Amino acid sequence: MYYTNLPIFKSALELVVYIEEMVKGFDRYHKYTMGSELRTQSKAILFGIAKANMTKERRGELEKLRDRCEEMKMMLLVAKEIKCFKSFKSFEQSSRLTIVVCKQVQGWLNSTA
Repeated sequence: MYYTNLPIFKSALELVVYIEEMVKGFDRYHKYTMGSELRTQSKAILFGIAKANMTKERRGELEKLRDRCEEMKMMLLVAKEIKCFKSFKSFEQSSRLTIVVCKQVQGWLNSTA
C-alpha cells in the first residue's frame, strides 16, 4: 500500500468519504439511483489512482482516470439539476473535492509526457 502517502490518493479518499456521507441525506429514490452511481464513480476514481500508481503503463491508466473524473463532474451536475442535494453547499463541496482530484490527475498526466 505504497500509494496511501500520495496527495492525490488522500484527496480522492476525502472525496469518497464525503460522497458516502452526502448520499445518506438524499431522499429514498435518489439515494438508490443517482446516489449509488456517485458512490460507485468516486470509488472507481480512488481505485484508479492506486492502479495507475502500481502499473508500468501509467499514461493509459491516467487517461482513463481523467475520463472518470470528468464523468464524475457531469454526474454531480446532473444530480444538482434533478435536485438530489439537500443544499447547494453539499453540491458545492462535492464539486470542489472532485475538481481538486481532477486537477491532480491532469498534473500527474502532464508530468508523464
